Parts: sequence; structure tokens; C-alpha cells
Amino acid sequence: GSLASCATLQTSGGTPVVGPKIQFSKADLRPEIAKRGDLVYELLVGEIAGKQGQVTQATEHYLNASRLSDDPEIAARTARIATFSKDFSVSLDAAKRWVALEPDSSEARQVAGLLLVRNGDSEAAAEHFIQVIELGGEDKYELGFTRLSLLMVRESVSDEELVAMALVRDHFPEVSYAHRSYAEMAFRNSDYEASLTALEKTLQLDAEDESAKILRSRVLLSMGRVDEALEAMREMTRQSPDDAELLHSLARMLVKANRYEDAHAQYQKAVKLQPDNFDLLYSLALLEVELKSYDDAVTHLQQLAKSPTHADDAHYYLGRVEEERQAYDIALSWYMKLSSGERYMDAQTRVAAMLGKLGKFAEAHEHLARLRNTYTDEASIVHLHLAGGDLYRLNKAFEKAYEHYTGVLKVYPENIDILYARAMVGEKLQRIDWLERDLTAIIVLEPDNATALNALGYTLADHAKNLPQALEYIKRALSIRPGDPAILDSMGWVNFRLGNIEEAEKYLTKALSILEDPEIAGHLGEVLWVRGQHQKAIETVNKALEHSPEDNRLLKLQNRFVQ
Repeated sequence: GSLASCATLQTSGGTPVVGPKIQFSKADLRPEIAKRGDLVYELLVGEIAGKQGQVTQATEHYLNASRLSDDPEIAARTARIATFSKDFSVSLDAAKRWVALEPDSSEARQVAGLLLVRNGDSEAAAEHFIQVIELGGEDKYELGFTRLSLLMVRESVSDEELVAMALVRDHFPEVSYAHRSYAEMAFRNSDYEASLTALEKTLQLDAEDESAKILRSRVLLSMGRVDEALEAMREMTRQSPDDAELLHSLARMLVKANRYEDAHAQYQKAVKLQPDNFDLLYSLALLEVELKSYDDAVTHLQQLAKSPTHADDAHYYLGRVEEERQAYDIALSWYMKLSSGERYMDAQTRVAAMLGKLGKFAEAHEHLARLRNTYTDEASIVHLHLAGGDLYRLNKAFEKAYEHYTGVLKVYPENIDILYARAMVGEKLQRIDWLERDLTAIIVLEPDNATALNALGYTLADHAKNLPQALEYIKRALSIRPGDPAILDSMGWVNFRLGNIEEAEKYLTKALSILEDPEIAGHLGEVLWVRGQHQKAIETVNKALEHSPEDNRLLKLQNRFVQ
């Protein structure tokens, strides 16, 4: 007779998985046949569990199958499923089995190496990575090190990954690609000295390695050796004046060094060489927006609007340009061309803002209400409610803005953004107690919220209320974001209120050196005046007025100082 297996299989998690009836005879109970039956069972249950979305059970059954089989494909599938389910101990076991069954598989070595390095075993990982290089065939060094770079292409690099790559580099001391790959990883790890040393070695071994030369300039730039970095790039572009990619690299570095006019000239040259390169044209247009060269920006953005890849970006920035030029009707028409994509939400809230600026407040609120009905997630709905509050604030209807935010907080009582927005309206209504209540609520929910700590500390200082407590809030904010000019400004201002004039000047000078802002300049002007440095105070305010000629606070200070 024959024995029939149950049609319902129990997974290890206890969840029944329905499978087909399997018939086998008593003769099939020989050990090798029984093992094969077990293998089929594990694969079948694993596959069904996977299709039903039970990834943990699928992983377990595939691991059992990989132990019963000498087929590297099963081990490979187990490793992939386990990695997908974030069960890294199982995926590492499966990857090791895969390597044992298929030692010449570059992919198996890559997976095993990556899992080992993420498990903190740099030495074992390096052994696999060395094999990845050795298995690369004719161009093994270039191909192998490219593979490794792609494998660890994440933005941040762990110390273990860097150690593993150092071991691989040391195994191939005369291979330029080894030193360059290490340099790339050290650079991403912000270990600039190590990166620079590795690049010097790369260029000793291969003086013509253009990628190494470009990376060397980027490293120098990051080290603050700006002129040296840019001169090295300029020398490369002088030697290859028709290389658009080199010009693009130089332009990007110039932008990073805040040398926008020079960057603009390089982008123009690059675009002339490659007029159909939409990425280049887009970079040029964005820089023109930044430089407020709006006519040129519009010309280039309109070209991009006809491209298959950058049309939405072009419509969005055409809207931004016209908004800056206060041509709100035209801005509206550009924003309305976006119907989806990552810029859609921002474009639609800007549509509401434009309608508000045109005095069409009812229409603007209706537009936002329609949009809210199309979303179900809290983040999008809150974003649109914030835009509604901004409309009331634009119309100076602060009571209505306050009521609006209060209504939203009934639905989302712990939403940080709405609490913060309501706090700012509380200040406009001269209700510092309301502001204090809402910002304190945020700090209870998020004790390290530097924005709320700073806003509360600054407001208390500005209204000369509870100055010791204000100082404590600002100190906490500054410990979280030590180089933030807004918080440095608050620290200066609270010290001024406390009578620590010298401390105040120190913080405000530092803040203004980071960000040329009219409010910071005004605060510094007041402090300098009180310190008796009248000429310096006048110069500080006058310089700030060149950038912000209509700033009321600065104009009042200027009048006061002149009298």
C-alpha cells in the first residue's frame, strides 16, 4: 500500500500552510530517498510560506533545505530571503554554505564578505573580498575593485568596512585601484588624511588616473585647502578643455566653495560642449536661480521643460522664479502643471500661498481642503493644515490661525509641527503664556528638540522673562546644535539681557560670521553700542542694511545711533 502525507503542513511558527497531497510508497523510505523527501518538503513549505508573506517561516525552511542539499542555488536563495527578512545570522550561515558549495562564485564571496563585515569580522570579510578580486578574470583589478566599491557604496562607511578594505589594499600593494578604492572609502568616512595618503600612492602607481586626481581635489576641499584643490582641478581642465565632465566636477567644487560666479562660468562652458546634457543644464539653471539671474534661469528652465527627464523640476523652479519676481499669476500656472512626483505637495501648497497673495483666500482654503481629502497619512494632512495656518498668518488673521491649529490639535494632540506653529501664533497675539505652554509640551515630548528649546529660551529673553531659565533652555539647544547661528544669536541675546555684555558680543560676532542675518546684525549693533563701540555699531547696522534695506529693526537702530 502507499502512505499519504497530510495536505495541511505546519510551519515552525505554528501557522498552517496549505499544500498539495504528496504520495510516496514504503520503498521510498530508504535514507537517501527519505532525505530527498525532506528536501522537497522544506522547499515546498518554504516557497508557500514566502508566497503567503510569512518571510520568517520561509527563511527557516529554506535554511533547512540548504543543509539537506548540495545545490548552491538553494543556499543562494536562502541567503537572499534571510537578508530580505533582516535575519542576518541565518543569511550569514547560508552565505557560508553557498561559498562552500561554490567557492569560485564571485557573487557568493561578495555576499559572504558583506555580511561578515557588517557582523564585525573584518579579517574574514577581507579574505572573501580578496577572492572577489582574484576571480575577476582578465581585468580583475579594475573590475574587482569596482565591484567592491559598488558593494559598499552606502553614504556612511563603518570602521569595520574601512579595516577590511585596508587589509585588501595591503594584499595588493602595487595595484593602484586598491589604494584608490581605500581612498574613496576613507573619504566617505571623513578620514581625509588617510584618503589623501592613499591617493598619493595611487598617483605614484598611475600618474594618469583622472578619478584619483578629482577625488584628491575633493579631499583637499573638504580639508579646507580650497585654493590648492581648485588649482589642481583647473590644471586638469586646462589640459583637457573639451572634457565636459571635468568642467562639471570643477563647477561643483566651486559651488561647494561658495564661488558661484566662477562656477557659473564653468557650467556655461560645459553646457556649450554638451547642449543635450540635461543634468548639466539643470545644474546651470539652479545656479542661476541662486544667483537671481532670473532671465537666464527662465531660458534654461524652459528648455528643460521640454525634456523627457526634467520637466517637473523645470515647472517647479519656473514657478519659484516667478514667485520671487512676484508674478503670482504666472507662478500659479507653472505650479499647476505638476500633477504628481516628489515636488507635487510643495507645489500645491505654494499654489495656495499664491492664491493668498492674490487676495483669493477663500479659493486658497478650498484648494487645500480638496487636497487634504486625497491623503490619508498624518504627515501629508498636517503639512496641508500648516499651509492653511500660513494663509491666515499671511492675512494677519492670527486669531483664526490660532483657532485653526487648535482644531487640528484635537485630532493630532501630540503633533510637534502644529504645536510649534500654534506657539508662534501665540507670540503674535502677545500671549507668551500660550507660547510657553506649547513649546514646553514639545520639549516634554522631545527633550532634545533644539528648535523648541531655542525658541522658548529666545522668546523669554526677548521679553525679559525668567532669564535664568531662558539661559538654561538656550544652553541645552546649543549643546545639541553647537554651530547653529540662530542659537548662537539667542545665546548672545540672553547674555545681553543678563548684563554679560562681553559674552554677548562674543556669541553674536560668531553668529554673524556664520550667517549674515539682519536680526543678528541688529543684536550685535545694540551690544556694540552699549559697550561704547559706537562707530563699529553704526558700521555693523549700515552693512546689514545694504542686504536688507527695508528691515524695520535695523532702520530704527540706524536712526537711534545717528541721533
